[in-house]
Parts: sequence; structure tokens; C-alpha cells
Amino acid sequence: MSFRARVTVLVAVAIGITVAAASVAVWATARHQLLAEVDHTLLRQDFGAPLTEFVDPDGGLHGRTFIPVTGQAQRVASGNGSGYYATVTIDDSQFRELVRPVNTGGALISVAPLDATNRALSRIKLWAFLIGGIGIALAAALAAIVATAALRPIRRLTAAAETVAATGNLGERVAVSGGDELGRLAARFNAMLAALEESVGRQRRLVADASHELRTPLTAARTNVDLVREGKLPEDEVTHALDEASVELDSLTSLVSDLVELARGEERKLRLEDVALDDLVSSAVERAKSRAPEATFVTSLMPVQVRVDPVLVERAVGNLLDNAVKYSPPGAPIEVSVREGEVVVADNGPGIAEEDLPRIFDRFYRAATARAKPGAGLGLAIVREAAEAHGGAARAESNADGARFILSLPAAT
Repeated sequence: MSFRARVTVLVAVAIGITVAAASVAVWATARHQLLAEVDHTLLRQDFGAPLTEFVDPDGGLHGRTFIPVTGQAQRVASGNGSGYYATVTIDDSQFRELVRPVNTGGALISVAPLDATNRALSRIKLWAFLIGGIGIALAAALAAIVATAALRPIRRLTAAAETVAATGNLGERVAVSGGDELGRLAARFNAMLAALEESVGRQRRLVADASHELRTPLTAARTNVDLVREGKLPEDEVTHALDEASVELDSLTSLVSDLVELARGEERKLRLEDVALDDLVSSAVERAKSRAPEATFVTSLMPVQVRVDPVLVERAVGNLLDNAVKYSPPGAPIEVSVREGEVVVADNGPGIAEEDLPRIFDRFYRAATARAKPGAGLGLAIVREAAEAHGGAARAESNADGARFILSLPAAT
């Protein structure tokens, strides 16, 4: 049974129980009122009424003797019981009976036929069944209509989910109407699909870009190794070919390391610590000097505490320093500063073109002026992901004097 059918049946059953209970209540109320009128009529009758009978204390009968005298009536007549109303059957006919004590002794029994009352109750019962049945049928029809309308968003969600499962098209969306629970569910479903589409898109772009970037160093290294293996190169060129292969393998190692770091993405579990950012940057500058002895670093490091993953942030700062070394002219100072949770690295290179600024932190993006430089365009992407993983941000600025890169991290409280 479909969910819509179950809702329809449950609503119809609930309404049916309500209608049946109401019908029984109406019938019981009507019966009580009709019997109350008969009881009131009996109360006004005296011994001269045609359907009365007097029972003396000794059990003697006076009047219409067709009225049976029960033991309870005799006890009232003898003074051992109180008056009462009862419904009795006499000669296959129902009567309403009133037995009441008389002040001078004995008891007066009055009866009234219930034929008219029973016919009225039968008609009431019939109409209650008819009206109740019609009401239940209408309720079932209305329940089906209401269930159809109320579950329309659920059907749209189901259809969208089935379409995505069948076609793999993550661009499917559900129309959102209203702000109720179903509307919010549809909005969350759309948001989930959008996030999944973006994630899959990033993965596909990463695989495509990585395959392109990996092909170049692999091809160069393999070519040099093949030339050496064939033994056709002079001795001096063999050393040169092996050196080139080593350089390409180093580039490949760095590229794979960056790819692994980026592939971890949002699944990365940060190991947060309270870190002195100025000390971390100072250590990164020292390592950059050892890698590039010809570079000149000018530092201004103010003490500040941040709560970060020191390994990830140190790598991001190292990428900024390596980027500055790559584009700074020989002997030009590279300015490194730390202030209030911000790391700023400024170089005196050619700067960044206006059209390149919005994409400078994208994966594998390389500006036209950078394509002659070594690298795969992943260093700044790691900087941005490191910043965003900590709730910070990374941005770049450019002017006639060079480029400035700012890594913002939330200061520790």
C-alpha cells in the first residue's frame, strides 16, 4: 500500500470512528430524552388511569391484572423497597413501568407502551446509519483529495531522487513552495544535491587537471631515462639527462603531495593547538632562507596566539614564501609581517593582472606570466583551503610595486 493510500485509509478510519461515536451518542441522547418523557407521563398517572394497578402490602392486586408483579414490586408494596422505573416485556410488547410506594401502604404500578418510542428510536438509528455512512464515504473522498494535495511535495522529492538514481544527473532540483516542514525538506534536498554536484564537479576537475599536470613530468622523466637506457648519449649528456630526470621526479613528488593535501579537502581532521603565530612564521622564514639563500626576507612579527593545526598552517605560510621567492627579482626584499592573526607576504615582483586576481587561488590556475615558472598552480589553492578550514580567508592584492598575499586566521581567545 502506498503512503498516500495509508494516509487516506487512516484518515477515513479516524473520521469513521468519530462519526460512529457521534451517532451512538445522538441515539443514546434521543433514547434518554424519549424515555424521560414517558417517565414523566407515568409519574402523572393515578389509580384511575387505564394502565395502572395497585398492590396492597399483602400482595393483593387491584386493577388491571395483566401487569405482572415482580418480587421487587412486592418489596416496594410491603415497605421494604423504594420506587423505581424499569423497562418490561408483557405479552411480547415492551412497556415502561413505574413502581412507587403509596403513603397509606402498598404500591402503585403504572405502565406505558413503548411501541411509538421504539419506532422513533428505530428511525433515528436508521438515519444515523445512513448519515454516518454517507459522512464516512465523503470523509474518505476528502481524505484522498487532502492526501494527494499534501503529499504532492513528497511525490516531487521521490521523483527527483529516482531521476538522480537512474540518470546520475545531479542538476535535478525540486520546486520549493512554502516554508513548512515539506518546503524546508525540499530546500534541504536541493542544497544537498547542489553540494553533491559541486563536490563531484571538483573531483572531476581535480582528476582532469591532475592527469594533465602529471603527464608532463612523467613524460620528461621517462624520455630521459629511455635515452640513458639505450646508451646512445655521450657520457656528459648522460649525467645531464639523469639530472633532468631527477628534477622532474622531484616536481612529480611535490605535485603528488599537493594533490593528496587537496584531495583530503573537507574530510581533513584538524589537530588544533594554541600556537604562537609569530614563532610559526619565523620558523617558516628560516626554512625558506635555507631553500633560497639568495632571497632577502624582511620580517615584522608581532606576538599573537591562534588556535590552528600547526602543520597545515605552516605549509600554507611556506607556500606563500615560496611563491614570493619565485616572482621576486634577485636582491629585492620580501616583506613578511604578522599582525592580529594575519600573515602578510609582499614581494616586489611583476604583480598580478586584474583579470587573474579572482582566480589566483583556484586549483591548477596559472596566470599567463606564471606559465614559464616551475609549479602546477596548487600552492595558493592549499593556502586558501588551509585558511577556510580554520574559518579564515586568503586574499591577494596587487599594485605597481608587486603583490601582497594575506592569510587571515581567527585569533585564539
